[in-house]
Amino acid sequence: MKVNDVLTLAVSDLVLGGKGLARHEGRVVFVDGGLPGDRVRARLTRVRRSYAEARLEAIEEPSSERIPAPCPHVHECGGCRFQDLSYPSQLVYKERQVRDTLIHLAGIAEPLVHPIVQAPDAFGYRNKMEFSFHPGETGPVLGLHERGTFDRVFELEDCLLPSRLTIEIVHLTQRFAREHRWRAYHPRHHHGVVRFLTVRHLPITDQCGVTLVAASDEVPALAEWAREVAALAPEVRTVSLLINHSRANVALGEDERVLHGPGTLIERLLGLEFEVSASAFLQTNSRQAEALYRAAIAAAELGKHETALDLYCGTGTLTLLCAQQAGEAVGVESVPEAVEHARRNAERNGIANARFVAGESRRVLREWARGEREGAVRADVVVVDPPRAGLHPRVVARIAELEPRRVVYVSCHPGTLARDLKDFAALGYPLAEVTPFDLFPHTPHIECVARLDRVSA
Repeated sequence: MKVNDVLTLAVSDLVLGGKGLARHEGRVVFVDGGLPGDRVRARLTRVRRSYAEARLEAIEEPSSERIPAPCPHVHECGGCRFQDLSYPSQLVYKERQVRDTLIHLAGIAEPLVHPIVQAPDAFGYRNKMEFSFHPGETGPVLGLHERGTFDRVFELEDCLLPSRLTIEIVHLTQRFAREHRWRAYHPRHHHGVVRFLTVRHLPITDQCGVTLVAASDEVPALAEWAREVAALAPEVRTVSLLINHSRANVALGEDERVLHGPGTLIERLLGLEFEVSASAFLQTNSRQAEALYRAAIAAAELGKHETALDLYCGTGTLTLLCAQQAGEAVGVESVPEAVEHARRNAERNGIANARFVAGESRRVLREWARGEREGAVRADVVVVDPPRAGLHPRVVARIAELEPRRVVYVSCHPGTLARDLKDFAALGYPLAEVTPFDLFPHTPHIECVARLDRVSA
């Protein structure tokens, strides 16, 4: 087997990350685009000693679980690649992946995995989408990245994940950018101006915010574009420009200029209101996020005289929900802007028993342990909601040193969750139960809420 060989393969399963699993001459082959039950022709793109990776060339015999994909971009887009797998089947494979990952990576022989919680909406569920600009032959292209690339973008015709208003805003911006000859930024050569268009349309409050991310403010007719976007619908409350001078290919920036409206939106989750700015983190599936947070609070089982410590708290969503149940809730977050939003969210909701600490979790826990920082917490329950990379081993150790009676782990990646659960178990915090949540239908992503109870020595 070598790169560029074309093989005929029978796909038997899906693996973490969303690729189809097949075998050829005793070697595992991961087929991008293959679904369980497919017989396919695939071209090898990488060959290693124990496995190979391949790109789907053609489907010779389709799986019985395949359905027609409704999106016109399903074969070129790197996003919702499972559209042609029936939604009930998606849930079966995602739940199985969580269980298999805990068995094989965490070393848990019989993990208690509850049935996956399906999303209330299979389409139209995303409250935020980022679209990329790219130089084209006849003008700037605005759309999404081609599958497996960072420097190729296709012009968006439609996307079924965000609201219809979001797509209207994209089409308006595509036309406006061509007419006014906006110069698209090239992620490889680092020239040009306009980089991303971010649209956040919050379903519960029906408020919409639009952000143009650019390398500078040299965008022709910028004010006119903002007026046209704001005039599309009354739901568009704010339009802003975010300047990103760096070479990092991310829809973030250092300097924000509000072009229309207040610059922030409000979303409502489980009865609380949360202020959202252009760069603030908010779960991108609001309705399913409510189910996720409800499960995390239920798993914590906080008492009125207990203290909750929420690490990686973002703008304070879980911290404030914990504060409603506990005597005190403390949130730790490394992004100063997010901490300010969290404090304003506490004030907005009249919650006085929550406080927030700015700092990286590993450093804050170390400084508390050494007495180098005031306000140390003796937590009864620790809640963690880290990024995909999971927890640093020292964070796991510091949490165990606090001796909380329970840890609630909200995870967006079963693989790093399994790795961290193994570390927790070695320190006296074995997994009690885990519930998977499907926040992102038609994608490989899986969220989980895991409960860990302390085992006394």
